[in-house]
Amino acid sequence: MSMHAYTATATEQVRRDIAQQLGLDEPESFVGSFHRSNLVYRVNRCDGLFDQVCGVVDKCPGSSGIIYCISRKKVEDTSARLNREGYRTLPYHAGLTSEERERNQDAFITEEVDVIVATVAFGMGIDKSNVRYVIHAGMPKSLEHYQQESGRDGLAAECRLFFSSSDYMIWKTIIEGSEAGASEAALSALGSMADFCNGVVCRHRMLVNHFGQEFEPESCGACDVCLDEVERVEDAEAIIIGQKILSSVVRQGQQGQSFGADYTAKVLRGSGEQRILANDHDQLTTYGLLSDYSLKTIRDWVEQLVAQDFLVKSGDYNVLGVTNSGRELLGGKVAPRLLKPRVARGGSSRKRSVATESWEGVDSGLFEELRSLRRELAGERKIPAYIVFGDVSLRDMARCRPTTLENFSLVHGVGQKKLEDYGEVFTDLVRGYCLENDVTADLF
Repeated sequence: MSMHAYTATATEQVRRDIAQQLGLDEPESFVGSFHRSNLVYRVNRCDGLFDQVCGVVDKCPGSSGIIYCISRKKVEDTSARLNREGYRTLPYHAGLTSEERERNQDAFITEEVDVIVATVAFGMGIDKSNVRYVIHAGMPKSLEHYQQESGRDGLAAECRLFFSSSDYMIWKTIIEGSEAGASEAALSALGSMADFCNGVVCRHRMLVNHFGQEFEPESCGACDVCLDEVERVEDAEAIIIGQKILSSVVRQGQQGQSFGADYTAKVLRGSGEQRILANDHDQLTTYGLLSDYSLKTIRDWVEQLVAQDFLVKSGDYNVLGVTNSGRELLGGKVAPRLLKPRVARGGSSRKRSVATESWEGVDSGLFEELRSLRRELAGERKIPAYIVFGDVSLRDMARCRPTTLENFSLVHGVGQKKLEDYGEVFTDLVRGYCLENDVTADLF
């Protein structure tokens, strides 16, 4: 008598657990390739999620597709909204009756509808060979789930994953509220999924390596990273940004206490949050070092450094620590892969984008004088010029021409410490420049 155990996507550890639980003694193990070359993986942060989903569906008119959502409510809302926009969809989740689920599934298989919007309760064992796209409108809870839920056959298919930072916390809450014995392994799997989302390396490589196999091709040619669809920061700049982040982690921990990613991003942004002030971290040399960038951009970079093993999260609160690879980065021996900041869309976010990224309205003469002053101050303090102020801050000064400390505090990248250290000397220069050149000051 022989016993056979089958599973779709299991890591080596899971395969060992299966054998142990079934009481198998030195069983033969046959593992196929986890590389699914027919699938094109693209991962994006949510930025107008419904429009992003529609964009994928519109690329494949008349084709069958699956849209996965984390919650039943999200399934119902997404399906209803898509139907109002003229798409043909039906929902599928465990909250429906068995008759409703079977009816909706049959309608999808017989192509009465093009799209099924579902939770992870859908898909296992579905015999439908012409699914041309799979959309995850939210991060799955593990790479095992993602691998299972992606392509449905051997033909080319688009796999789009849209995720946000809140997805991690939603799954974490669900996992911690379930069986305690499974939570540690499940949280570890969730962390691997988050690393995949924030990664800037080949998606196929990350998936294949996760399941214990080697991926030999230098480029898969079938993911957003290898297709050069992700805009990366140039290596020289990425090294500097990575060093600033790692240096802040090191300096924050000098008193024996470690901090998480959100806190670190706020220190680097120059936040005046009470906790930061109470820890005297507004006095660190890294305070406000990345004030030219949004908090979200800095937070994303931290996660990308974690995914590439320059930083590691540990403990119940996911505090940050610098790894051996991180120390090599601090020494300038390696360069991280970092994504360029996203340009925000619409409304006040667009105003911030114009303020931080363009030269519109900048007084070039004043800008050059501000640069000279920055260079002089940096030389006196024996620090790099960017630590005094970044170019974006100088552009904002040259655009707004602040002559009072109150207005200077409104300049992009000016926190309390920089206001105290540099406020008077910079406003004196601006005041003198405006008088000498007969230009209007304090354009706020």
